[in-house]
Amino acid sequence: MRDLKFFRAFMTPFLVMLFLIAITACATSTLSEQTTAPEQPQPVQQGTEPQAALYYDFKDVPVPKEMEIQRERSFVFQTTEFASGLLTFSGKVESNSLISFFRIKLLEDGWRFLSSITSPKTIMFFQKENRFCIITIISKTFTTEAEILVAQGFQSI
Repeated sequence: MRDLKFFRAFMTPFLVMLFLIAITACATSTLSEQTTAPEQPQPVQQGTEPQAALYYDFKDVPVPKEMEIQRERSFVFQTTEFASGLLTFSGKVESNSLISFFRIKLLEDGWRFLSSITSPKTIMFFQKENRFCIITIISKTFTTEAEILVAQGFQSI
């Protein structure tokens, strides 16, 4: 029974990740060269300090220092060539501030913004070389959660 719960807890996010990557890959492969670039994030206003960032298992995905990692809800698969998995964070940060943080900081780390979906939660899609990063931001009553999913893309044959 315990193994079944672990299997479901591990496989459900992994299968969702693969599905989202497949959708994103199909959507971006059919876009024409003439599509407009996504809206650039607003620059940080003068007089405000840049937000400090920490790096965890993904060495090119920054996280605001105000966010605390939730290890019991995170998993990472690492090889000598790449790291993939899901990191979950929570903290007392406004969701709009967190969205701006990731839009600015991931671009600075070489990621390309692909798209986003905004509803009660926000899902942002980024790509870097043959890797994908999907960030989900969920506002709760007193905290905001961020789930950072990084996956290795598939190489075409």
